[in-house]
Amino acid sequence: MANQSILRISREIKQLQSNIDLSLAIACDDGDLRNVRALIMGPPDTPYQFGFFEFSIIFGTDYPAGPPVVRALTTNHGQCRFNPNIYSCGKVCL
Repeated sequence: MANQSILRISREIKQLQSNIDLSLAIACDDGDLRNVRALIMGPPDTPYQFGFFEFSIIFGTDYPAGPPVVRALTTNHGQCRFNPNIYSCGKVCL
């Protein structure tokens, strides 16, 4: 199952990186595809416009059956909560 999850993560990362949308950047260490960083730019004409939001995404060995752990890193050291589903500690709850 672990090998299947690595193949799935690899395929999804390649798909995201080939996307023309420049408001999303994905990076990971080639040695550890389970630990991913994402940088999302806020969409135009929203309160998030001109914002850069960094996330850490950690995939478990049971992915995609089990969800990844997502943490917001753009929290001003735990002082900022900019969305009801993103806590100031970085926890993302959907």
